[in-house]
Amino acid sequence: MTVSDKTSPVSEQAGRQGNAALLFLVVTAFINSMGIGLTTPVMPALLMEISAGDLAEASRWGGLALFAYAIMQFVFTPIIGALSDRFGRRPVLLLSLSAFALDMLILGFVGTIWGFILLRAFAGVFAATFSTSNAYIADVTPAEDRGKKFAMLGAAFGAGFVFGPAIGGALGDIDVRLPFFAGAALATANALYGYFVMRESLRLENRRPFSWRRANTVGTLLRLFRNPAVGPLLPVFFLATLSTWVYPTVWSYVAIQKFAWTEGQIGYSIAYYGVVAFVGQALVIQFLLPKLGVRHAIWIALLVEALALTGLGLATAVWMVYLMISAAILSVMQDPALRQEMSARISEDAQGELQGGLSALSSVAMILSPLIYMGLFTATADPESPIYLPGSPFFAAAAMSLFALIAYGWVTKRRRPAPGARG
Repeated sequence: MTVSDKTSPVSEQAGRQGNAALLFLVVTAFINSMGIGLTTPVMPALLMEISAGDLAEASRWGGLALFAYAIMQFVFTPIIGALSDRFGRRPVLLLSLSAFALDMLILGFVGTIWGFILLRAFAGVFAATFSTSNAYIADVTPAEDRGKKFAMLGAAFGAGFVFGPAIGGALGDIDVRLPFFAGAALATANALYGYFVMRESLRLENRRPFSWRRANTVGTLLRLFRNPAVGPLLPVFFLATLSTWVYPTVWSYVAIQKFAWTEGQIGYSIAYYGVVAFVGQALVIQFLLPKLGVRHAIWIALLVEALALTGLGLATAVWMVYLMISAAILSVMQDPALRQEMSARISEDAQGELQGGLSALSSVAMILSPLIYMGLFTATADPESPIYLPGSPFFAAAAMSLFALIAYGWVTKRRRPAPGARG
């Protein structure tokens, strides 16, 4: 038996294995997001250093780097998802975690802007941790409970953003490169933990042969869109995801321009978002999602998100920023609720393909987000420009959330709820 075939039966031991798997995935999501969060507050400063430019110049390079990352993720995530359906979740997760550790380490030494962009592209190739973890959960969790488990994974991810940005901001005030070395150390520890602790979740009888047709990004998305069970929900997921990408894309730049915040202050604001998201995912959703039902949860989350994004665009004082961030305690329901509804409509041997397809849609959102949000920021952040409105990216994101709400209303009018989806 090979290392990747350490498969535990899911039948009688589903509950026990599910709990053990969830514990590992929670730790993985926490450490991985903490490593990402460490570097977020210092990105503008690092880009200004290696590009020898101002904030506007740094935002352009930051947008290009995010674009490169997203393009590679778009191309490779369905391939990774198909590989996980063939060989199991364990080897794919270990490969992704190891690549992330290497990327963080080299970023700590990078001295040229093109080197930085190449490293971001490399990271995008292996950015399958979250989608593979969701497929892992689908392997060991009954369909009706997956929304809560997806939310717990999101809560762990949010918890990492509580500590990561705060620590990264403090380290960045000392040296902008220290957070990258700290992130590399955390990612290495995560990969080692996974190697010694993680067991395979995908049973041999549920695996399917690797197919380049299925691993093709466009082909995967076309199959999902043609699937009458999940196809109508994909535009809702895409628009909702595109709206949330405004935060990692431009928040650091908007905070500097509007409020002249330091790396530490940016880190604390992102950490606060992590606290709110953690409470929302770990506590609020666990009680609200079963009581509200999937459909009502999605309605509420999208509406609250649209209002909060509008408020952030209008914010003129720090207290207003933190008030709007607090709304995330409800808006974080949208992702796990949508994933639960779609996961319940897909066969067990296609969960990796579904999660890979959703990650591909997230990649498209990432591709468009710098073009939309960075483009708006660059055009409106200069006080000498015809329109000075540095909060404009958040107004655009609010519109995306409203479009998602309208699309979901249209879908739910046309079809009945999914089996097991209350509402």
